[in-house]
Amino acid sequence: MRRVSRNRQLFVLYASMLVTRAGFGSILLLFPLYLNVGSLGIGIALSVYPILEFLSAAPIGRYVDLKGRLRTLILGLLSVSVLTMLISLTRNFYAVTIIHGIMGFSGAAVTVSSLTMITDLTVVSNRGVGMGGFDLANVMGYALGITLATTILHLTDNYGIAFMVTGLLLLSAGVACILFVGETSHANTHQSFLINPLIGLDRSTFAILPLWFGLTSILGVVFVLPRSLMESGVGTSHVGVTFSLGAFAVGMGSVIFGRLSDKIGRGKTLAIGVVGLILLLFSTMDAVAHRPFEIHEHLPLIASGGLMATAIVPSALAYVGDRAGKNVRGSAMGIYSMMLSLGMAVGNLLGGYFTHTRGLSGIVELSLGILLISLSVTGTLLYRAGALTIKKHTAPSML
Repeated sequence: MRRVSRNRQLFVLYASMLVTRAGFGSILLLFPLYLNVGSLGIGIALSVYPILEFLSAAPIGRYVDLKGRLRTLILGLLSVSVLTMLISLTRNFYAVTIIHGIMGFSGAAVTVSSLTMITDLTVVSNRGVGMGGFDLANVMGYALGITLATTILHLTDNYGIAFMVTGLLLLSAGVACILFVGETSHANTHQSFLINPLIGLDRSTFAILPLWFGLTSILGVVFVLPRSLMESGVGTSHVGVTFSLGAFAVGMGSVIFGRLSDKIGRGKTLAIGVVGLILLLFSTMDAVAHRPFEIHEHLPLIASGGLMATAIVPSALAYVGDRAGKNVRGSAMGIYSMMLSLGMAVGNLLGGYFTHTRGLSGIVELSLGILLISLSVTGTLLYRAGALTIKKHTAPSML
Protein backbone atom coordinates (compact mmCIF):
# COMPACT_ATOMS: atom_id res chain seq x y z
CA MET A 1 0.00 0.00 0.00
CA ARG A 2 1.44 3.35 -1.09
CA ARG A 3 2.37 5.63 1.78
CA VAL A 4 0.97 9.13 1.30
CA SER A 5 0.60 11.99 3.79
CA ARG A 6 -2.80 11.92 5.48
CA ASN A 7 -3.23 15.66 5.12
CA ARG A 8 -2.45 15.49 1.42
CA GLN A 9 -4.90 12.65 0.91
CA LEU A 10 -7.64 14.51 2.76
CA PHE A 11 -6.99 17.66 0.74
CA VAL A 12 -7.24 15.77 -2.56
CA LEU A 13 -10.40 13.99 -1.39
CA TYR A 14 -12.02 17.31 -0.48
CA ALA A 15 -10.94 18.85 -3.79
CA SER A 16 -12.33 15.86 -5.69
CA MET A 17 -15.66 16.09 -3.89
CA LEU A 18 -15.82 19.86 -4.53
CA VAL A 19 -15.26 19.34 -8.26
CA THR A 20 -17.74 16.45 -8.37
CA ARG A 21 -20.48 18.49 -6.71
CA ALA A 22 -19.63 21.42 -8.98
CA GLY A 23 -20.36 19.15 -11.92
CA PHE A 24 -23.68 18.04 -10.50
CA GLY A 25 -24.62 21.61 -9.60
CA SER A 26 -23.97 22.88 -13.11
CA ILE A 27 -25.95 20.01 -14.63
CA LEU A 28 -28.99 20.82 -12.48
CA LEU A 29 -28.97 24.36 -13.87
CA LEU A 30 -28.18 23.41 -17.48
CA PHE A 31 -30.63 20.56 -18.00
CA PRO A 32 -33.78 22.71 -18.42
CA LEU A 33 -31.95 24.75 -21.08
CA TYR A 34 -30.16 21.89 -22.78
CA LEU A 35 -33.05 19.47 -23.30
CA ASN A 36 -35.84 20.61 -25.59
CA VAL A 37 -38.60 18.93 -23.61
CA GLY A 38 -41.26 20.03 -21.14
CA SER A 39 -41.13 20.14 -17.36
CA LEU A 40 -42.18 16.50 -17.08
CA GLY A 41 -39.32 15.39 -19.31
CA ILE A 42 -36.82 17.46 -17.34
CA GLY A 43 -38.12 15.96 -14.12
CA ILE A 44 -37.73 12.43 -15.48
CA ALA A 45 -34.21 13.09 -16.78
CA LEU A 46 -33.15 14.53 -13.41
CA SER A 47 -34.87 11.89 -11.27
CA VAL A 48 -33.08 8.87 -12.74
CA TYR A 49 -29.83 10.03 -11.16
CA PRO A 50 -30.94 9.83 -7.50
CA ILE A 51 -32.84 6.60 -8.23
CA LEU A 52 -29.73 4.88 -9.57
CA GLU A 53 -27.62 6.37 -6.78
CA PHE A 54 -30.07 5.03 -4.20
CA LEU A 55 -30.13 1.53 -5.71
CA SER A 56 -26.35 1.28 -6.10
CA ALA A 57 -25.15 2.79 -2.80
CA ALA A 58 -25.46 -0.42 -0.74
CA PRO A 59 -23.69 -2.79 -3.17
CA ILE A 60 -21.00 -0.17 -3.77
CA GLY A 61 -20.50 0.15 -0.01
CA ARG A 62 -20.01 -3.59 0.22
CA TYR A 63 -17.61 -3.54 -2.73
CA VAL A 64 -15.61 -0.79 -0.99
CA ASP A 65 -15.28 -3.01 2.07
CA LEU A 66 -14.19 -6.08 0.13
CA LYS A 67 -12.13 -4.72 -2.75
CA GLY A 68 -10.77 -1.41 -1.50
CA ARG A 69 -11.67 2.27 -1.32
CA LEU A 70 -9.29 3.86 -3.82
CA ARG A 71 -10.19 1.86 -6.90
CA THR A 72 -13.87 2.61 -6.33
CA LEU A 73 -13.18 6.33 -6.00
CA ILE A 74 -11.04 6.49 -9.14
CA LEU A 75 -13.49 4.45 -11.22
CA GLY A 76 -16.32 6.70 -10.04
CA LEU A 77 -14.50 9.92 -10.90
CA LEU A 78 -13.25 8.75 -14.29
CA SER A 79 -16.62 7.32 -15.33
CA VAL A 80 -18.61 10.38 -14.26
CA SER A 81 -16.20 12.64 -16.18
CA VAL A 82 -16.58 10.60 -19.39
CA LEU A 83 -20.37 10.46 -19.00
CA THR A 84 -20.59 14.22 -18.46
CA MET A 85 -18.61 14.88 -21.62
CA LEU A 86 -20.82 12.43 -23.53
CA ILE A 87 -23.86 14.56 -22.71
CA SER A 88 -22.26 17.41 -24.66
CA LEU A 89 -22.43 15.28 -27.81
CA THR A 90 -26.19 14.79 -27.95
CA ARG A 91 -29.48 16.44 -27.07
CA ASN A 92 -31.50 13.30 -27.59
CA PHE A 93 -33.78 13.03 -24.57
CA TYR A 94 -33.52 9.26 -24.18
CA ALA A 95 -29.74 9.18 -24.61
CA VAL A 96 -29.19 11.99 -22.12
CA THR A 97 -31.58 10.38 -19.62
CA ILE A 98 -29.73 7.06 -19.80
CA ILE A 99 -26.33 8.74 -19.47
CA HIS A 100 -27.51 10.79 -16.50
CA GLY A 101 -28.92 7.69 -14.84
CA ILE A 102 -25.59 5.85 -15.13
CA MET A 103 -23.97 8.92 -13.59
CA GLY A 104 -25.98 8.13 -10.45
CA PHE A 105 -24.00 4.91 -10.11
CA SER A 106 -20.73 6.83 -10.52
CA GLY A 107 -21.85 9.48 -8.04
CA ALA A 108 -22.59 6.82 -5.43
CA ALA A 109 -19.12 5.35 -5.96
CA VAL A 110 -17.49 8.75 -5.37
CA THR A 111 -19.58 9.63 -2.31
CA VAL A 112 -19.39 6.26 -0.52
CA SER A 113 -15.68 5.74 -1.14
CA SER A 114 -14.83 9.33 -0.15
CA LEU A 115 -16.74 9.13 3.12
CA THR A 116 -15.17 5.77 3.92
CA MET A 117 -11.66 7.04 3.19
CA ILE A 118 -12.19 10.15 5.33
CA THR A 119 -13.31 7.84 8.14
CA ASP A 120 -10.16 5.76 7.67
CA LEU A 121 -7.90 8.82 7.66
CA THR A 122 -9.35 10.29 10.86
CA VAL A 123 -9.77 9.16 14.46
CA VAL A 124 -12.42 9.94 17.05
CA SER A 125 -10.59 13.06 18.21
CA ASN A 126 -10.59 14.72 14.76
CA ARG A 127 -13.27 12.89 12.74
CA GLY A 128 -15.86 15.60 13.30
CA VAL A 129 -13.76 18.32 11.68
CA GLY A 130 -12.88 15.84 8.93
CA MET A 131 -16.56 15.33 8.13
CA GLY A 132 -17.05 19.10 8.38
CA GLY A 133 -14.48 19.50 5.62
CA PHE A 134 -16.42 16.99 3.53
CA ASP A 135 -19.62 18.99 3.95
CA LEU A 136 -17.79 22.23 3.13
CA ALA A 137 -16.57 20.70 -0.12
CA ASN A 138 -20.10 19.52 -0.92
CA VAL A 139 -21.95 22.79 -0.50
CA MET A 140 -19.21 24.94 -2.00
CA GLY A 141 -19.08 22.55 -4.93
CA TYR A 142 -22.76 23.05 -5.68
CA ALA A 143 -22.31 26.83 -5.47
CA LEU A 144 -19.25 26.65 -7.73
CA GLY A 145 -21.17 24.55 -10.24
CA ILE A 146 -24.01 27.03 -10.47
CA THR A 147 -21.52 29.88 -10.86
CA LEU A 148 -19.62 27.97 -13.54
CA ALA A 149 -22.78 27.22 -15.51
CA THR A 150 -24.08 30.79 -15.37
CA THR A 151 -20.68 32.17 -16.40
CA ILE A 152 -20.48 29.90 -19.43
CA LEU A 153 -24.06 30.72 -20.41
CA HIS A 154 -23.21 34.43 -20.32
CA LEU A 155 -20.27 33.82 -22.65
CA THR A 156 -21.92 31.48 -25.16
CA ASP A 157 -25.24 29.89 -26.07
CA ASN A 158 -23.51 26.57 -26.80
CA TYR A 159 -24.65 24.68 -23.70
CA GLY A 160 -22.66 21.61 -24.71
CA ILE A 161 -19.46 23.48 -23.88
CA ALA A 162 -20.54 23.68 -20.24
CA PHE A 163 -20.85 19.89 -20.05
CA MET A 164 -17.46 19.45 -21.72
CA VAL A 165 -15.76 21.88 -19.30
CA THR A 166 -17.44 20.19 -16.36
CA GLY A 167 -16.31 16.77 -17.58
CA LEU A 168 -12.72 17.95 -17.87
CA LEU A 169 -12.83 19.26 -14.29
CA LEU A 170 -14.07 15.88 -13.11
CA LEU A 171 -11.34 14.17 -15.08
CA SER A 172 -8.73 16.33 -13.36
CA ALA A 173 -10.08 15.18 -9.99
CA GLY A 174 -9.70 11.55 -11.03
CA VAL A 175 -6.12 12.12 -12.19
CA ALA A 176 -5.29 13.89 -8.91
CA CYS A 177 -6.54 10.89 -6.93
CA ILE A 178 -4.43 8.52 -9.04
CA LEU A 179 -1.32 10.63 -8.40
CA PHE A 180 -1.75 11.74 -4.79
CA VAL A 181 -4.09 9.36 -2.94
CA GLY A 182 -3.18 5.95 -1.58
CA GLU A 183 -5.39 3.12 -0.43
CA THR A 184 -6.51 3.66 3.17
CA SER A 185 -7.45 0.10 4.05
CA HIS A 186 -6.44 -3.38 2.94
CA ALA A 187 -9.07 -5.21 0.95
CA ASN A 188 -11.10 -7.60 3.08
CA THR A 189 -11.42 -10.42 0.55
CA HIS A 190 -12.14 -13.19 3.05
CA GLN A 191 -15.83 -12.35 3.37
CA SER A 192 -18.60 -13.14 0.91
CA PHE A 193 -20.19 -10.44 -1.23
CA LEU A 194 -23.48 -10.62 0.66
CA ILE A 195 -25.26 -7.28 0.40
CA ASN A 196 -26.82 -6.31 3.72
CA PRO A 197 -27.30 -2.53 3.89
CA LEU A 198 -27.55 -2.62 7.69
CA ILE A 199 -24.42 -4.70 8.32
CA GLY A 200 -22.38 -1.67 9.38
CA LEU A 201 -25.00 -0.15 11.70
CA ASP A 202 -25.68 -0.94 15.34
CA ARG A 203 -29.02 -0.12 16.95
CA SER A 204 -28.01 3.38 17.98
CA THR A 205 -26.75 4.29 14.52
CA PHE A 206 -29.82 2.75 12.90
CA ALA A 207 -31.97 4.93 15.14
CA ILE A 208 -30.58 8.09 13.54
CA LEU A 209 -31.57 7.01 10.03
CA PRO A 210 -35.08 8.54 10.22
CA LEU A 211 -33.58 11.89 11.28
CA TRP A 212 -31.00 11.67 8.50
CA PHE A 213 -33.73 10.89 5.98
CA GLY A 214 -35.74 13.85 7.25
CA LEU A 215 -32.77 16.20 6.99
CA THR A 216 -31.91 15.11 3.44
CA SER A 217 -35.57 15.49 2.49
CA ILE A 218 -35.47 19.06 3.79
CA LEU A 219 -32.34 19.59 1.70
CA GLY A 220 -34.27 18.40 -1.33
CA VAL A 221 -37.03 20.86 -0.48
CA VAL A 222 -34.46 23.66 -0.22
CA PHE A 223 -33.38 23.02 -3.82
CA VAL A 224 -36.73 24.40 -5.02
CA LEU A 225 -36.44 27.44 -2.75
CA PRO A 226 -34.68 29.77 -5.25
CA ARG A 227 -37.53 29.48 -7.72
CA SER A 228 -40.07 30.03 -4.95
CA LEU A 229 -38.27 33.16 -3.78
CA MET A 230 -38.18 34.59 -7.29
CA GLU A 231 -41.87 33.83 -7.76
CA SER A 232 -42.49 35.67 -4.48
CA GLY A 233 -40.89 38.83 -5.89
CA VAL A 234 -37.29 38.51 -4.70
CA GLY A 235 -34.84 39.60 -7.42
CA THR A 236 -32.73 36.99 -9.21
CA SER A 237 -29.46 38.67 -8.28
CA HIS A 238 -30.46 38.80 -4.61
CA VAL A 239 -31.35 35.10 -4.68
CA GLY A 240 -28.00 34.22 -6.26
CA VAL A 241 -25.97 36.26 -3.80
CA THR A 242 -27.99 34.96 -0.85
CA PHE A 243 -27.46 31.32 -1.78
CA SER A 244 -23.77 31.76 -2.54
CA LEU A 245 -23.19 33.37 0.85
CA GLY A 246 -25.42 30.75 2.42
CA ALA A 247 -23.39 27.92 0.92
CA PHE A 248 -20.17 29.40 2.29
CA ALA A 249 -21.72 29.93 5.74
CA VAL A 250 -23.06 26.37 5.82
CA GLY A 251 -19.66 24.96 4.88
CA MET A 252 -17.74 26.97 7.44
CA GLY A 253 -20.33 26.18 10.09
CA SER A 254 -19.90 22.47 9.37
CA VAL A 255 -16.16 22.70 9.96
CA ILE A 256 -16.60 24.71 13.18
CA PHE A 257 -19.27 22.42 14.63
CA GLY A 258 -17.44 19.35 13.40
CA ARG A 259 -14.52 20.45 15.54
CA LEU A 260 -16.89 21.15 18.41
CA SER A 261 -18.24 17.60 18.17
CA ASP A 262 -14.67 16.37 18.61
CA LYS A 263 -14.48 18.34 21.85
CA ILE A 264 -17.89 17.92 23.49
CA GLY A 265 -19.23 14.79 21.78
CA ARG A 266 -21.43 13.97 18.80
CA GLY A 267 -24.71 13.86 20.71
CA LYS A 268 -24.51 17.34 22.19
CA THR A 269 -23.44 18.83 18.88
CA LEU A 270 -26.19 17.05 16.99
CA ALA A 271 -28.73 18.34 19.52
CA ILE A 272 -27.45 21.89 18.94
CA GLY A 273 -28.03 21.43 15.22
CA VAL A 274 -31.57 20.12 15.65
CA VAL A 275 -32.51 23.00 17.96
CA GLY A 276 -31.00 25.43 15.47
CA LEU A 277 -32.98 23.95 12.57
CA ILE A 278 -36.22 24.20 14.55
CA LEU A 279 -35.41 27.83 15.40
CA LEU A 280 -34.61 28.54 11.74
CA LEU A 281 -37.86 27.06 10.47
CA PHE A 282 -40.11 28.69 13.08
CA SER A 283 -38.54 32.13 12.61
CA THR A 284 -38.72 31.82 8.82
CA MET A 285 -42.34 30.73 9.05
CA ASP A 286 -43.15 33.82 11.11
CA ALA A 287 -41.32 36.03 8.60
CA VAL A 288 -43.08 34.70 5.48
CA ALA A 289 -46.48 34.89 7.17
CA HIS A 290 -46.39 38.67 6.61
CA ARG A 291 -46.90 40.51 3.33
CA PRO A 292 -44.42 41.83 2.40
CA PHE A 293 -42.02 39.37 3.96
CA GLU A 294 -40.38 40.65 7.14
CA ILE A 295 -37.06 38.90 6.53
CA HIS A 296 -34.95 41.77 7.87
CA GLU A 297 -36.74 41.88 11.24
CA HIS A 298 -36.30 38.14 11.69
CA LEU A 299 -32.79 37.97 10.26
CA PRO A 300 -30.95 37.60 13.62
CA LEU A 301 -33.03 34.55 14.58
CA ILE A 302 -32.89 33.09 11.08
CA ALA A 303 -29.12 33.53 10.89
CA SER A 304 -28.57 32.10 14.38
CA GLY A 305 -30.77 29.09 13.69
CA GLY A 306 -29.11 28.52 10.32
CA LEU A 307 -25.64 28.61 11.84
CA MET A 308 -26.60 26.17 14.59
CA ALA A 309 -28.22 23.84 12.04
CA THR A 310 -24.88 23.34 10.31
CA ALA A 311 -23.86 21.19 13.29
CA ILE A 312 -26.06 18.31 12.10
CA VAL A 313 -24.19 16.88 9.12
CA PRO A 314 -20.62 16.63 10.50
CA SER A 315 -21.74 15.28 13.88
CA ALA A 316 -24.06 12.69 12.29
CA LEU A 317 -21.44 11.46 9.81
CA ALA A 318 -18.76 11.36 12.49
CA TYR A 319 -21.18 9.42 14.70
CA VAL A 320 -21.52 6.75 12.01
CA GLY A 321 -17.78 6.66 11.41
CA ASP A 322 -17.06 6.27 15.13
CA ARG A 323 -19.35 3.28 15.55
CA ALA A 324 -18.73 1.41 12.29
CA GLY A 325 -16.07 -1.29 12.35
CA LYS A 326 -13.16 -0.95 9.91
CA ASN A 327 -14.36 -3.86 7.78
CA VAL A 328 -17.90 -2.51 7.36
CA ARG A 329 -17.34 1.24 7.06
CA GLY A 330 -18.17 1.20 3.36
CA SER A 331 -21.46 -0.56 4.04
CA ALA A 332 -22.31 1.94 6.79
CA MET A 333 -21.61 4.92 4.55
CA GLY A 334 -23.51 3.18 1.77
CA ILE A 335 -26.73 3.10 3.77
CA TYR A 336 -26.33 6.77 4.68
CA SER A 337 -25.77 7.58 1.00
CA MET A 338 -28.96 5.66 0.22
CA MET A 339 -30.87 7.84 2.65
CA LEU A 340 -29.30 10.94 1.09
CA SER A 341 -30.45 10.00 -2.41
CA LEU A 342 -33.92 8.93 -1.31
CA GLY A 343 -34.39 11.99 0.87
CA MET A 344 -33.31 14.33 -1.92
CA ALA A 345 -35.75 12.71 -4.35
CA VAL A 346 -38.65 12.86 -1.90
CA GLY A 347 -37.80 16.43 -0.93
CA ASN A 348 -37.70 17.55 -4.57
CA LEU A 349 -41.10 16.02 -5.28
CA LEU A 350 -42.80 17.34 -2.15
CA GLY A 351 -41.08 20.70 -2.42
CA GLY A 352 -42.24 21.15 -5.99
CA TYR A 353 -45.82 20.26 -5.08
CA PHE A 354 -45.97 22.53 -2.04
CA THR A 355 -44.34 25.37 -3.96
CA HIS A 356 -47.04 25.07 -6.60
CA THR A 357 -49.92 24.88 -4.12
CA ARG A 358 -48.81 27.04 -1.18
CA GLY A 359 -45.74 28.99 -2.25
CA LEU A 360 -42.88 29.87 0.08
CA SER A 361 -44.90 29.36 3.26
CA GLY A 362 -45.73 25.84 2.11
CA ILE A 363 -42.04 24.99 1.78
CA VAL A 364 -41.32 26.15 5.33
CA GLU A 365 -44.34 24.31 6.78
CA LEU A 366 -43.41 21.14 4.90
CA SER A 367 -39.81 21.30 6.16
CA LEU A 368 -40.93 21.79 9.75
CA GLY A 369 -43.36 18.89 9.50
CA ILE A 370 -40.70 16.58 8.07
CA LEU A 371 -38.27 17.53 10.83
CA LEU A 372 -40.70 17.01 13.70
CA ILE A 373 -41.86 13.63 12.40
CA SER A 374 -38.35 12.31 11.72
CA LEU A 375 -37.09 13.64 15.06
CA SER A 376 -39.93 11.89 16.89
CA VAL A 377 -39.18 8.56 15.22
CA THR A 378 -35.44 8.85 15.92
CA GLY A 379 -36.08 9.81 19.54
CA THR A 380 -38.31 6.77 20.00
CA LEU A 381 -35.76 4.41 18.45
CA LEU A 382 -32.94 5.85 20.55
CA TYR A 383 -34.99 5.39 23.70
CA ARG A 384 -35.75 1.78 22.81
CA ALA A 385 -32.06 1.19 22.06
CA GLY A 386 -31.14 2.60 25.46
CA ALA A 387 -28.73 5.06 23.84
CA LEU A 388 -29.47 8.15 25.88
CA THR A 389 -26.11 8.98 27.46
CA ILE A 390 -23.50 11.41 26.24
CA LYS A 391 -19.79 10.90 26.77
CA LYS A 392 -16.89 13.02 25.60
CA HIS A 393 -14.73 11.59 22.78
CA THR A 394 -17.08 8.68 22.18
CA ALA A 395 -19.91 8.21 19.74
CA PRO A 396 -22.79 9.21 22.02
CA SER A 397 -26.44 9.27 21.14
CA MET A 398 -28.29 12.43 20.25
CA LEU A 399 -29.96 12.90 23.61
